[in-house]
Amino acid sequence: MKVRIVVAAALALSVALGTAGCGLIQPQATTNPYDASDGVGVNVGDLSLRNLMIISDNGETGNLLLNAVNATGVDEELHIGFVSGGTVVDGHLEVPSNDKTPTSWGAGSEDRIILGGINTMPGGLLEVAFEAYGESKTVLVPVLTSAQPEYEGLEPKKVTKISK
Repeated sequence: MKVRIVVAAALALSVALGTAGCGLIQPQATTNPYDASDGVGVNVGDLSLRNLMIISDNGETGNLLLNAVNATGVDEELHIGFVSGGTVVDGHLEVPSNDKTPTSWGAGSEDRIILGGINTMPGGLLEVAFEAYGESKTVLVPVLTSAQPEYEGLEPKKVTKISK
């Protein structure tokens, strides 16, 4: 009788291990954070910047799209900089405290952050520096075109906020 219990337990264990397959020893992809869209993300101090991308049709002027979360309870100034023709271009914007709800720039009726002199064609990456709370991070931001249906109408307008 005890032999049957041992055999049944061994059979159940072998079936469980057999059906688990390689997943038993493989790392789970869902435990690794990643950028789920075309944009990239970065944390600068207590600010979380998400879905960073630049929309440009000519490779010279671009609209910086970003979502920022500032859950500190205090508005924070975010400095944005990049190199254009050997010159550092720097600008800033105020990121309101928003209790874990993102504040967005660049799409729809939102304010646009226009970068002039990016010298990066669509499909390329522009190195952009972000600074807040005394911390600075540099990230490669993808430059995309408004010819893609999801980015139609997001090309830069004539107003320039940050330019050479």
